[in-house]
Amino acid sequence: MTIGTLKMPRMGETMEAGKLVAWLVEPGVPFRRGQEILEVETDKTVVEFPALGDGVITETLIEIGELVDVGTPIARVDVGAGPDWTNDGSGEASTQAVTACPPVAVASTPVIGKAPRGGLLRATPFARRIAEANGVDLTVVVGTGRRGRIERRDVEAAARKNRDTRQVAGLTYLEKGPATETPVVFLHGFGADHIAWGGVQSNLSRAGRRTLSFDLPGHGTTRLEAGGILDLAGPVARALTELGTGPVHLVAHSMGAIVAVQLADMSDPCSLTLIAPTGLGHAIDANFLRGLASAESPGEIAHLLERVTEGPHGLSDAAITDIHRMMAERRLTGLAESLVGGSGQAISIRTALSRLAERVPVHMILGHRDQIIDWREALDVSSRIATHHLPRAGHTPHWEAMPQVVAILEEVTR
Repeated sequence: MTIGTLKMPRMGETMEAGKLVAWLVEPGVPFRRGQEILEVETDKTVVEFPALGDGVITETLIEIGELVDVGTPIARVDVGAGPDWTNDGSGEASTQAVTACPPVAVASTPVIGKAPRGGLLRATPFARRIAEANGVDLTVVVGTGRRGRIERRDVEAAARKNRDTRQVAGLTYLEKGPATETPVVFLHGFGADHIAWGGVQSNLSRAGRRTLSFDLPGHGTTRLEAGGILDLAGPVARALTELGTGPVHLVAHSMGAIVAVQLADMSDPCSLTLIAPTGLGHAIDANFLRGLASAESPGEIAHLLERVTEGPHGLSDAAITDIHRMMAERRLTGLAESLVGGSGQAISIRTALSRLAERVPVHMILGHRDQIIDWREALDVSSRIATHHLPRAGHTPHWEAMPQVVAILEEVTR
């Protein structure tokens, strides 16, 4: 017999790499030309790959869930006596003569939404991104897609069931994790709410941290209004006092950095971590802030939000509709103007941050593909500030590089 080398196929013009989701035939089981034999996840979708000829898989070369470049060998296939349909003409040796050996049979991936312990979850890339952003545990989501695949709608339904918020001092907040630990307090950016921290908050709470994420005034379901940036820190300080938290770890994104610095000036936090912070440079996409505050349709919101990430933002239609519903109340127009001023950023936290760095551990996380602010303007801050660089992330590193951000926060809050 002749053994060919099956390589990671190119499933679209722009595809450079793919993740093996599942083998749809078991090693040792014959398949026919045109039969779907594997499932590949690209950056856009999950695609089933049909065999270009008859054969039998004799050996798999990569693990389920492994991301590899197009053209990487992924399996050995007995193509029989016919032409070697696995040879893509790349010039690499794709066949070899071998003596017949009985293939070792392995269990195929079950066709269900939930993965068995240690197994692989079958979910579309969009579903995975939405799950990450909302802190949804995919292992408890039942898929309704083909062969039990978890679809976007399944994650959205799970996210809606996952919101157990409370009110304190007029603010909506979500608490997760053991109540006895030092709290990690999350402050979101302009136009967001506590849900923006879903994935990070869930990961940290599972790591044993007590976590609190707030809807700032003017945002989410908090009914307190925000005429300007100076209206935000006071309510959070009162909420923390009512909750009796004591010293906390402050984690803030974008506009939330201004609020966090104000809070740190009022108290004695355990640490301060700023992600893509505003207030450290002049450059800002003022059209983004003003456009978001005055957007007249969900479509306009969707276009604006394409600027916050380097790739797809992963927000569902329902989430974008919720954001538009909040913006349609025109609650943030005054706040937007207080942030951007006439020609650029209107607020500076440089002096206060340098002062804080003398007594508080301060960390900063910057995405090098940020389209909202110029990350390079934050490079000349105090040398006491530990700066973490994420070259492939945009304005939302806690979405785009969540594992790295979680690892940093676990270390900071240890």
